[in-house]
Amino acid sequence: MKVHPFFHVETGSLTYVVSDSGLAVIIDPVLDYKDGKILSTHIDEVLDFIKKKSLKLRYILDTHIHADHLSATDYVKKQMGGKTVMSKGIHHVFSYWKDKFGLEKLAKFDFLVGDNSRLHFGTKVIEVMETPGHTPACVTYRIDDCIFVGDTLFAPDRGTSRVDFPGGSAETLYQSIMKIYALPDNTNVYLCHDYPPIGISPTSCTPLEWQKKRNVMLNNQVSKDEYVMMRAGRDKVLNEPRLLNIAVPFNLTFKLPT
Repeated sequence: MKVHPFFHVETGSLTYVVSDSGLAVIIDPVLDYKDGKILSTHIDEVLDFIKKKSLKLRYILDTHIHADHLSATDYVKKQMGGKTVMSKGIHHVFSYWKDKFGLEKLAKFDFLVGDNSRLHFGTKVIEVMETPGHTPACVTYRIDDCIFVGDTLFAPDRGTSRVDFPGGSAETLYQSIMKIYALPDNTNVYLCHDYPPIGISPTSCTPLEWQKKRNVMLNNQVSKDEYVMMRAGRDKVLNEPRLLNIAVPFNLTFKLPT
């Protein structure tokens, strides 16, 4: 099995192509959005990579509903096929946002997954762990000793995801991260975001042991109460994601808001 990261500089987002036995999955694909227009420059590079490697796309996996970029999930399916996968918690996310954005109908996904869901992929099995807290629809995908955690964890020096969106909860996120921390120390943690200085490569993967020992917000020395208080204080000073009012309705319906 091979894991290939693709970094979207404009949003600090990481997309992964995981390949095995001639098959591929894409995790958290990203569309470009500029001056009110949707572009596919970045995701087309990902699809070109899959074509050049003569891989067949099996699944398009989203770790959650993103608030900071437009998901390319629907675009990828139309261009290359593959089954779309999202947490069954998306119904809760939709209920929180539908009135704010005047949404009528949730987008259709081929598979809605939760704890203990399993997807067969080449010689591998993709195991699903529900890891809510950032949103009610966050999941972690585990393939062998690799996990794809979405926004749940960042690089150790950046901490964990925010919990101030509707349905978010620091207490719930703490429990989710403890579930992740129960995995073996040599587990490879693939991140959804990084924000390096210009010219510096992003951190896409860290050993789980590093997270347990070094994560600045939640490590082995931090109690639940300490984490909840720290997370609340941090969230109070964060700005709203720049594309939230475009990205959330689009990612729930695959249509730009009117």
